[in-house]
Amino acid sequence: MDLFLSIQRALPNDWILLHEILSVVGSFWGAPGVVALMLVWQRMRGREGSIPFDVTLYRFALGLALGFIGAAIFKAVFALPRPFVLLGDAVYRAHSAPDSRYTMPSGHSVYAGVLAAALWPALGLAGRIGLLLFAAAVGWSRIVLGAHFPMDVIAGLVLGGACAAAAHPWARRLARSLPITGPRW
Repeated sequence: MDLFLSIQRALPNDWILLHEILSVVGSFWGAPGVVALMLVWQRMRGREGSIPFDVTLYRFALGLALGFIGAAIFKAVFALPRPFVLLGDAVYRAHSAPDSRYTMPSGHSVYAGVLAAALWPALGLAGRIGLLLFAAAVGWSRIVLGAHFPMDVIAGLVLGGACAAAAHPWARRLARSLPITGPRW
C-alpha cells in the first residue's frame, strides 16, 4: 500500500495530464494503429532483417488475443477491487471510467507487455530500450491515475510478455501458411 501511495504522489497534480495521455496511448484501443505502423514499417524496411515481418505481426495479434483472454479470466477469478474503491478519497482517481470493475492484472500493462515482447526480436538496442520505457511509463500512469496497484501492473506486463512468447510458434506457422508480405526469395 505504501509503494502505491508513494508512486501516486511522486509528481505534482499539474502532471496528471501526462499520465492520462500515457494511459490513452498505452490502451489496447491503439492496437489497430500499431498494426498500421507495423505495415508502414515493413514497406520502409523491404525484405531485409533476420526476423520475418509476418511473424512479428502475427505474434502481436495472437499474443494480444491470448493476453486479453487471460486477463479477463484472471480478473474474474481474483475479483480484486481497484485502488480507488479500497482507499476512497485517499487516492487520485482518473475521470475516465475503467474498462472493468476489477484490477488484477492491468489490461493496459498486458497490452504494453504484448507489444514489447512481440516487437523485441525485430528491433535493435535503441528500439528495445524504447519498448521498456514505454511499458514502464504506461504501467506507472495506471498507478498514478488510481486504476491499479503496482502488483497489477507487474502481473499485466508478465502476462502480456508470456502470451506473446506463447504465440510465437503459432505465429511462425501462420506466417508460413498466410504470408502478409508475399513470398520470400
